[in-house]
Amino acid sequence: MNMPVKKTMLALSLLLVSICTWSQVKTLPDFNFVRMDNDAPYTQKNILPGKKTFFIFFDTECPHCMQAISEYNDNEKAMNNINMVMITRDPKKDVVPFLKNFGPKLIVKQNVTVLSDKNNQFIARFLPRKFPSMFLFNKKNQLMLYSDEEKDIPRFLQLIKAQ
Repeated sequence: MNMPVKKTMLALSLLLVSICTWSQVKTLPDFNFVRMDNDAPYTQKNILPGKKTFFIFFDTECPHCMQAISEYNDNEKAMNNINMVMITRDPKKDVVPFLKNFGPKLIVKQNVTVLSDKNNQFIARFLPRKFPSMFLFNKKNQLMLYSDEEKDIPRFLQLIKAQ
């Protein structure tokens, strides 16, 4: 599928989600994504138990995503004790330079996983409204905070740092 068609389909999917009266997920849903580094499957079973889990759904052409990932990169030490999952529908050839530019401290961390949503599951399972969509789940995989606004990054950082 060419890139303009893919972007149009994504925009329509996000529009549908925003029009519907669905609420964000309350617990971590089942999913099956692919690791960007080695193409291995990645499911909820791969998430280390006993830690908060932070998902950020991003697009490499989204200026708000650039800002959000840069801000988390600047606060990378706060991200040490969580499972951080960065997920996108963009191809690896676009994601690698994007993350090297906006998240270089994040992508080298052992607890950060970059995933590809090759099967287009994220929107249907997590119900994001727009980019970037950020989901913080507690140690029991219950949703603590959802936002798609960069202004809420300090709230995420505060909750991430809290034991």
